[in-house]
Amino acid sequence: MSALLALALAVAPQNQDLKRARDRFEFGAYADAAETIRAFLAGHPDASGDDAIEAYRMLGISEFKLGDSSEARAAFVKLLSLDPDYALDAFLVEPRVVEFFDTVKRENEPMLAPLREQKRLADEAKRRLAEEQARGAAPVRIIRVEERHYLLNWVPFGAGQFQNGDKAKGTAIASAQVVFAATNLTAILLHNQIAQDPKRRCSASQSGCSDPPYTDSDRTLMSHIDVVKYVSAGLFWAVYAYGVVDAHLHYVPRVETEITPRQSTLKLSWEF
Repeated sequence: MSALLALALAVAPQNQDLKRARDRFEFGAYADAAETIRAFLAGHPDASGDDAIEAYRMLGISEFKLGDSSEARAAFVKLLSLDPDYALDAFLVEPRVVEFFDTVKRENEPMLAPLREQKRLADEAKRRLAEEQARGAAPVRIIRVEERHYLLNWVPFGAGQFQNGDKAKGTAIASAQVVFAATNLTAILLHNQIAQDPKRRCSASQSGCSDPPYTDSDRTLMSHIDVVKYVSAGLFWAVYAYGVVDAHLHYVPRVETEITPRQSTLKLSWEF
């Protein structure tokens, strides 16, 4: 009885934190919900299972609703690291959020395939353990084998760091590359829009048009846009190069972890 009471007291605050976050989330107070969820995750760094999945789901949707797609992407990536087959319910979540989540899922598909295989192996090991214990056999030793893929070291957006278990660094690299790529694309589109707009053309007879067919002000503007374009591209590839080097330095082809069951339970996890 005392053990059950201690367990209930240990679990209750966690459920209360999530309940408060869920209440704020369902009420539409997304900023408060995101703050409460981050506090919960900070206080429970080892959270896993349904609680962690629900926390990252609400955090990702909240950040997206608040307009922070980078933080939303990071939350959804962590959710997929816990359940690579997770899908948002299109009947409960608005289409643009589902579309964004599905895009994140497609972008990270190279990392999800090995996670699915690890989950299958973990479920199989858990099933065998339950069968052994049901027959009254002594707990078995289980070795979790994680085969890491070398080619992921060359994939951008922190793929190598996520594979090596460094989620914080992977998220930072992915966020930086997304920002630089978006800046570069925006600069290219803006430059082309100005250059191809016939209404912005001028002739030498007009004032402020010393070098037709563009006005002096437009040429200056396009020159500044070019600087942004080349600098953002350079920073993107610099971060990519850093990510590749760092991934190689910490790459381990095969990781074996012995899992010891306790009290007829087995917790299996896998790293993104």
